Amino acid sequence: MKHKERVQKIRTFTEKNKVFTIMAVIAVIFLFSNFFFSKDNTEKNLPDTETVQAETEENPPEAEWQFYWSDLWILAVGGGFCTVMIIRERRKAKEELQ
Repeated sequence: MKHKERVQKIRTFTEKNKVFTIMAVIAVIFLFSNFFFSKDNTEKNLPDTETVQAETEENPPEAEWQFYWSDLWILAVGGGFCTVMIIRERRKAKEELQ
């Protein structure tokens, strides 16, 4: 497949699926904004090693993974979109068989 054919297929897909294109653009903007505007305080406020050792002995380390409500929304929207696309493809396959 040539480059022009791929570009044409992508253009027709995005023209037919405006919702997908808008969601993809929003997701990319959201990811880039989180990447560029995240705060990294590892170098600014380094605590003394004695206080860190005392805190770790008193309190066990917390889990590294945290749940954010935005994760739930992203999973719900992504799962819903994938479900809709799978149903569409199944309908197309059934129509082609008949």
